Amino acid sequence: MLFFFEITKCFSQESFSLRVDNDLYFLDDHYYSSGIFFKYGKVINENEIENENFKVYKFWELGQKIYNPSERFSLNTSEYDYPYGGWLYIKFLKQKELNQKAIIQWGVQLGTTGEASLAHWLQNKYHKVFLNISEMPWIDQVPQSLHLNLMIDFFRSFNIDSALKLNSQIYSKVGTQKTGIGIRSGLVFGDSNVLPIGANYFYDKKKGDGLYIGVKTDYIIHDYMVQGSAFRNNTPFNLPLESFRYTIETGFSYHNNKWKFLVMYNQLSRDNSIQPKKSHRILKFTITYFIN
Repeated sequence: MLFFFEITKCFSQESFSLRVDNDLYFLDDHYYSSGIFFKYGKVINENEIENENFKVYKFWELGQKIYNPSERFSLNTSEYDYPYGGWLYIKFLKQKELNQKAIIQWGVQLGTTGEASLAHWLQNKYHKVFLNISEMPWIDQVPQSLHLNLMIDFFRSFNIDSALKLNSQIYSKVGTQKTGIGIRSGLVFGDSNVLPIGANYFYDKKKGDGLYIGVKTDYIIHDYMVQGSAFRNNTPFNLPLESFRYTIETGFSYHNNKWKFLVMYNQLSRDNSIQPKKSHRILKFTITYFIN
């Protein structure tokens, strides 16, 4: 299940954000089930970086993701099409404007899987308190392990018309939790930057409304949440990986002086080849509040 909700406060050149993911709106509860993320961002004064004309941005994020099979209440692990798993991490990102339409980003992500991720406890607590449903068994979950990921991305925006532009991204991640590369591209119709490049709300803020239609394509070399460790046999479930993945994205946003509202529909392909459902629908909601 995957729901997305984000509130961001910007104090001049700083921002604080809360994001929550869940797929409850489609009455689903499987695969990437939920997530919660706290994020802080800051703009560095360009005068502090050798009098360059373009800004540098820094972001810190604390996040947690939860995964579970579609037969989530079953005690028979042979019925599982996805392992139970939790991923808790802290991430640092640094972005630099190359020009008015391009950004380069690099980052590092450090975290843990297994019981230390608190996913088992948090999911069952949420289901008991808010949904009043039975606890999930969490049998043979993804093993506990420390992970390190390194990331580098490039973002580019192209103006096609006064109310139409193309956003593009080339991204990569290398690490023990996930390794892969990908390309994202899409059209933005209107005044509001529906999907900000680099998830950077400081960059190219505009009042108005807008529509986004795009697609992401990924080639995943290794995914710990599906396969376990790439270096040792440490998991009960080493599922066959779907290396080529895609995500279709459609979104709408409205932005005034203080607020930005975004709704985004995503349709994701399978992560592993034994998933009977060939796609996973996601609805994302974002509310952003700006203080200048």
